[in-house]
This record gives sequence, C-alpha cells and structure tokens, in this order.
Amino acid sequence: MNTDPAAASPQWAGDHSTDLLRLSEEYAHRFPWYGGLLEAQGVRGTGRLHDLPIVDHELLTRHYYTAGHDDLPDAFTYLTSGTSGGRRKRILYSPADEAAYTAQRKELFQDFVGDLPAGSVAVADLGTGHAAAAARHIFEDMGFDAHDIEFQRPLEDHVELLNSWQPDVLFTMPMILDRLMQTPDELRISPRKIMVVGDLATANWRRLVAEYFGIAVTDVLDVYGSIEIGAIAHLCADTGLYHFHDHILPEVIHPGELYGEAPAAQASAPRTDSGALLLTSFTRSYFPALRYVTGDLISGLRVIDHQGRRVHAFERIDGRLGGDFKHGERVSSYDICQAMAVVFPGAAFEVADDDGLVIRVVADEILDDQLAAVRKLLMEAAPDVAQMITSGMVGEIGVRAIAPDEMKSPHAKRRFNIKER
Repeated sequence: MNTDPAAASPQWAGDHSTDLLRLSEEYAHRFPWYGGLLEAQGVRGTGRLHDLPIVDHELLTRHYYTAGHDDLPDAFTYLTSGTSGGRRKRILYSPADEAAYTAQRKELFQDFVGDLPAGSVAVADLGTGHAAAAARHIFEDMGFDAHDIEFQRPLEDHVELLNSWQPDVLFTMPMILDRLMQTPDELRISPRKIMVVGDLATANWRRLVAEYFGIAVTDVLDVYGSIEIGAIAHLCADTGLYHFHDHILPEVIHPGELYGEAPAAQASAPRTDSGALLLTSFTRSYFPALRYVTGDLISGLRVIDHQGRRVHAFERIDGRLGGDFKHGERVSSYDICQAMAVVFPGAAFEVADDDGLVIRVVADEILDDQLAAVRKLLMEAAPDVAQMITSGMVGEIGVRAIAPDEMKSPHAKRRFNIKER
C-alpha cells in the first residue's frame, strides 16, 4: 500500500471538473434555489470544486428537508427523526439513486460474506431509515434466507427472534448490539459475520464484539453511510483504513470555515488531512450532494494504491461538529439545546458518547425532576428514539453533573464530543 500525504490539496483527487460542472448544472435545474445560489455567488458554469458553495444543514433546512418536492413524483421518500423544530427531514431518492445505493451495498456485502454458502441466514436489526428499509431486499437478492426485526419490538423479542433464526450474518447498529450482548444468559447465537452501521465502532469495540462471538476481528465490518448520501465508506481489513466508495469525492476543511472565520486567516492556514468532512456523490440525483457537510470530523484523509486501484481513504471519525447526535436514532442538537435551555438555563454543557447519549452539564447536582424533564423534552422531539428506549433497545438518555474544569469541549461552539469506548 502506498499513501499520498498530499491528500488534502484541492487537486489531490484528480480532475473532476467535467463531472462537477455536470452535477452542479443538474442540481441547478432540479432545485431552483441551488441555481439561485450559484448565480448569487457568481459561480454558475464552473467545474472547480472549491469555487462551489458548501451545502450545510442550515441551507438544507431552509430549502430541502421540509420542501414539498411535488415536481419529483417518482421519488422514494425517507423520514428521519429528531429534526429541528419537531419536523422530520424528508430525504428523497430517485429510482436511479435507489438502484445505485443497492448496487453499492450489494457489492460491499458480497465481498465481505462471499465465503458463506447460498441459503445462509442473514438478519437486519437496524432501527429505521434507508439502510433498514433496503437491507433485507439486498440480502434476498444475494440468495440469503433473509429476515429483519422491527425496531419497535421490545428487547426480549429481538433476542427470541435471533435465537430462533440463528443468523450466519447479522447487520445491526453498535448500540443495539451492546444491548443484545448485555443478555449473556439469553442470547444464544453464533454469527459468522457481523456488520454494523450508524454509530462509532472503534477498534477496541470491534475487538470486544469479536471476542464475545468467538470470531476474528476481520469478521466485524464497520459500514459508514448516511441517509443523505447513501453508501459512503467501509473499514478495510487489509489497510486498516476506511475506504470511500468510488462514487464519492471527499474533502476536508477547517471547521472554522463553517463558522465564518476570517477568509484571510483560513487562506493563510496550511491544509491538513483532518477536519470537517464534505462529500460529493456522482450518483446522487434527488439530493444536492455537492460539497455536502456531513457534520463528521475525520482524520487522515488520503489517496492510497490498493489492489491496483487508487482509493480515497481516511483513518477514523473523531466526532461531530453538531447537528444530529445518535442514540439509536437521530437526536438533533437543536432539540438538545432547546431542552437544556428550559431545564438548565444558562448552564454550560456538552454531549458525549458514553455508551449512549450523555449530556454533561456544569451543575452541583442533577435533581430527579430535572432529569425527567430533559428526557421528556427529548423523547417528545425524537419519537423514534423514545420508542427504542421504551422497547429496551437502547438505554435511557443520561444527564451528568460535572465541574467547570471537567468540560472537554475546546470552545463554546463545540458542544458535542464523541469519546472512544
């Protein structure tokens, strides 16, 4: 494997100007607000990546997530939970988008489970969303005896069904798998392959899963995706890096560029291989996937030579800038801020992943009625999360009192912190 340390240069991924121009014009035609944005910034007709506007959560909330899209009657519509203001995001896929996603996932799955015989049992236990909706159909198309489990069912039902089906392949979420592994006297399955998506699956966590089920670490696959983009990347056992799918053009920028820091200061700062991840997809048509801000912070973006091909890759996801936080399903940072402003007005806080969503607030103590109030507000804002908590698939949202010097966020804008397990 040969790595290229110049990965963060705007030209590092090669010349995509023709594809970028085509993509920007398609979006300008399909989404008039995007065309207006190109015109306002004077970049209509350019194929230079870094001249094009950044598509962030604020822009999408104004123009896309709650728009009617009546002119796209053939769209597949997926709803996410926990969006700002109590309204769910609507994410659209065209038939071509759906076909491309299925093909990308199927190629990855076949490579990972290719040594299993036809008729092996595959179970998807994924909660809600695009990945959950597509997984069973992909497994069936691959010749598996495929099943899925509705996330609304209580934990004991998940255990009972898994024990009955005895999956050779289990596709789930880290948080769900944690809950399942906390029933050692009840869960009696021996999967040969495990795939996870949706939460961080650190190296230590993957080792623990492999030891628990008596399989090799290489038999635990971490899959990276989002409902906005679809299939994004996966962990490669050969290189130890996350490899992007071929349709993805990734870039990283300094988080300050998203927070409006002085352009001169940004221009003078050297580009690195780490920062806020932006993605462009060349196979996504019903979502403006051009310099889309994922909200993830990553390290080690580079180009590598792998099996005779040039591959975009990165080392790890370090955390999130903000936006949605995962607790089984999505919880919006907006809704977290709203709840904290009501229950702990003026108090400094941050959010950590301590085996689930934990709000760390600077306070002398957390009273029972304060804890209940925060949980009630967040469960009302994110009904899918509430259902998963009620069914026992994820634990309760935590609220912990800390001293001011225990804050881990480096500055006021960083209220979200994902900690390695």
